[in-house]
Amino acid sequence: MLLYTTFCFEASHSLQAPIGVPSVHGHSYWARVWIASSREQLTPLPSLETEAKRVAALLDHQHLNDLMDHQPTMEALVDYIRAQWQGPALKRVHVWRESLGCGVEWSAS
Repeated sequence: MLLYTTFCFEASHSLQAPIGVPSVHGHSYWARVWIASSREQLTPLPSLETEAKRVAALLDHQHLNDLMDHQPTMEALVDYIRAQWQGPALKRVHVWRESLGCGVEWSAS
């Protein structure tokens, strides 16, 4: 089984052509993270939510170009969340922009 939590953050960035818009602009992003869980080995939901809030606070109202060494795409956001995560091992990470109806998902093999 996989247990998940979802969080939202607002951030600005700019993307060099041909990837995106080179001027500074912002978006509302959503992220969902999954960890392994089972009836035999429960993960306390409050600890999962606390870690998600900590990671969200690192991103919320930030200029993503200042946080990342490369283009701040949704793929880069997935990698950033994975690198910052200090909770139980992540099994999946999904970042999306609801307004566009598109996103990126990573899953452990």
